[in-house]
Amino acid sequence: MRYWILVALLNGLFTLVIHYAAPKMFGSTAYYAGVANCSLIALVITWRDPPGMLDNVLLFLFKWGIVASGLAFSVWGIGYKLEFWGEHNPDEVFSSAFDTILPNLAVLSGALILVSGWVFWRRR
Repeated sequence: MRYWILVALLNGLFTLVIHYAAPKMFGSTAYYAGVANCSLIALVITWRDPPGMLDNVLLFLFKWGIVASGLAFSVWGIGYKLEFWGEHNPDEVFSSAFDTILPNLAVLSGALILVSGWVFWRRR
């Protein structure tokens, strides 16, 4: 939990400094590099801390969120391919990339996420 508090405080301090010192820098690559550096500094400071309750809750949500997103992405791709939802016109000559590539990618990546989540879960 101390890590997240440090990340919030360091990034807040960095944002305040940028806001007053160089306001045109918001949204630039250097700004995002500074935000990442603040997160890395917080990681180094809390390297050996035992995990707290918030960390365990976040890890649980992250683990099961990956499985849920894989399942949802795969179901969306299968439903789109089977024309359960979306605008499908059989008389249309031109098909967009959204209609052909994205559903296939959703089914493939959703299946990969589900399989990798299952393998990770089985190893623990």
